[in-house]
Amino acid sequence: MEKLAEVAILLDLYGELLTSKQRDVLDLYYNHDLSLAEIAEARNISRQGVHDLIKRGERSLYKLDKKLNYYTKWSELERGIESILEELEYISRLSDDDFADSPDSIRRRLLDIRQKLLTLGDTWIGRLNDGI
Repeated sequence: MEKLAEVAILLDLYGELLTSKQRDVLDLYYNHDLSLAEIAEARNISRQGVHDLIKRGERSLYKLDKKLNYYTKWSELERGIESILEELEYISRLSDDDFADSPDSIRRRLLDIRQKLLTLGDTWIGRLNDGI
C-alpha cells in the first residue's frame, strides 16, 4: 500500500498514542494534504520543525505497529470482508435460471460465506478476549 494511505491508517489506529503536536501535524500532512510550509505557517513553527515532527511521528507509528500489529490484523479483516462482498455480489447478479439450474452451487457459495463470517468473527472475538 502507498505510504500516504498506510500512514493515514496507522494514524487512525495509533494517533491517540502520539504527542498532540505529532498527531496534529501528521493529520494536517497526511489527511488534509497540507505542505510543510503551510503547516509551519498555520502552527507558527519552522518548516524544519514540521519535518522533524512528521518523521518522529512516523517512526512512533511504525514502532507501535511493530509491537501491536493492528495494521496487519485490520488488513486481514478488510480482505476477508472484501472477499465476502465479492461472493455476495456474484450471487446477487445470477439470473433466476442460474438459481434454478444450480442450487447446489449457490448453496456451497452461501455456506462458504457463512464459514468466512464465522472465521472472521471467531478471530476478532478471540482477539478482543485476549485484549488485542
